Amino acid sequence: MPFEITTESPLKPVRATQPARAAAADRQVHVDVLVVGAGPTGLTAASEARRHGLSVRIIERKPRRSTFSKALVVHARTLEVFEAMGIADAVVAAGTRFAALNTHTGTGRRAVRVDLLAQPWGDTAYPYWLSIPQYATEQILESHLAALGVDVEWQAALDDITDHGDLVEARIQYADGGCETIRSRWLIGCDGARSRVREQTGLHLNRADAGATFVLADVKTTAHLQEDEGHVYLHPDGLLLIVPMPEPRRWRIIAHVPTPPDGSPITIDATYLDALIHRRAGLEFASHDIAWDSQFKLSHGVVDHYRKGRIFLAGDAAHVHSPVGGQGLNTGIQDAHNLIWKLATARHLDAGAAKALLDSYEAERRPVARAMVQGTARATGALTARRPLVRRALGAIAPHLIARSAIQARLGRRVGMLEIGYPNSPLTKVSAAPTAVGRRLPNPRLHTGGRLHERLNRAGHTWIVRSRQDGTHPHTGHPRWADIPLVFLTDDMLAEPLDQLARVTLVRPDGYIAATGTTTEAVWAQLPATALPFRYSHTT
Repeated sequence: MPFEITTESPLKPVRATQPARAAAADRQVHVDVLVVGAGPTGLTAASEARRHGLSVRIIERKPRRSTFSKALVVHARTLEVFEAMGIADAVVAAGTRFAALNTHTGTGRRAVRVDLLAQPWGDTAYPYWLSIPQYATEQILESHLAALGVDVEWQAALDDITDHGDLVEARIQYADGGCETIRSRWLIGCDGARSRVREQTGLHLNRADAGATFVLADVKTTAHLQEDEGHVYLHPDGLLLIVPMPEPRRWRIIAHVPTPPDGSPITIDATYLDALIHRRAGLEFASHDIAWDSQFKLSHGVVDHYRKGRIFLAGDAAHVHSPVGGQGLNTGIQDAHNLIWKLATARHLDAGAAKALLDSYEAERRPVARAMVQGTARATGALTARRPLVRRALGAIAPHLIARSAIQARLGRRVGMLEIGYPNSPLTKVSAAPTAVGRRLPNPRLHTGGRLHERLNRAGHTWIVRSRQDGTHPHTGHPRWADIPLVFLTDDMLAEPLDQLARVTLVRPDGYIAATGTTTEAVWAQLPATALPFRYSHTT
């Protein structure tokens, strides 16, 4: 599997002067959302905030964007999020699709090849793993954010936070010695595994040491390898992965290695890499042009709470884990996608309803992170077993397991994060909810062109009404529809089956099913008052 390492004007950041800060002693709100951290999660949060009509500032303590590749895989569900944001085409164009994954278990044994593109991906427009360096993903996100009128404020470090109940004050320290207090309605900590926001808020992440050390390097080779296929070597000395990158003849090398007894750093150079690759893979790799290397010890954990008052955590600030499966960057982006539409909606709700809606962020996303952390921890534990005998046993068993079609199929939709759902969300009356509720809306192809997701209202809820071929289009001006956009879908429009979708479906702004039924009345009955789209709650 792939690995990843882990004001007044809302459109133009303005550093407040000292007199301006003094004049703002009445705690006037400067901006709706302050995002701390300009990695993929923070950039997504800021972009989504603007798309949903919120003013936003985004700060980053670093002086500039990193040019290191770091995380390397964007999965199908994240590409669907990027499609909603309007940047999926740019991301896909900057990456390389994984065609296959080859598992090698010993000299003389034939590798087990998994054709990733041939798996039963189902109804997604992105049936593949996309290899793209993190810096390329960030560059696209940052350019998108700039087009929305917001620039990242570099060399701006968070000093401290005070949540006053009605707003959050954040004291910012700049590299030139200046400082500023930013007052925002909400603050989102997207500032990584060593989150200052998490520390200042008093939230706790219990990090467990996985007991494994890895080295990685982005390197060119003279070896002849199929450039859209990855390789996994299960060697008694330890795990080795060779993963393709978009740049021709450049590969990501990841290896589980013994932890130096004195804790000293490992010299990762061409000689070291060539010897390691030759011993475990039997390849004359001829490493050269090492663009980046790193050594790290794996750990994992999930924060105790995703929210405290008006402060939220997302991405690595909320969960750290083994990079098996390339889930981390993707999970962070999906955190932000889940949270921002709720912040935008909460503006229009009374205090009690707003609190319940915002509390659903943790209720929905923390179980996803916990399952992801537990799953990657188990997989990493098996792949990095310390005893060579256990590693040999794994090498003997793995080919039989990986050859099974059911196991291979998991590398499609499941790893691609298309099966993630919120079946126990507080936004649904669980006792009344059909099984489709809380799941991602299916995305079948349409005979009229494109796919169903392309018809959705990306900035709010959407009705989908199904009918027979000769059905009559509903009168959308009727109060029952609450002025929410409606997609009328007749059977002859579908190029693929859609048996699991009821006659009437209400879809959330993030593309998940809020409620389904045979009538609008049945749909409304499934939703607690705190989960009603705000326009409907204002009309009842």
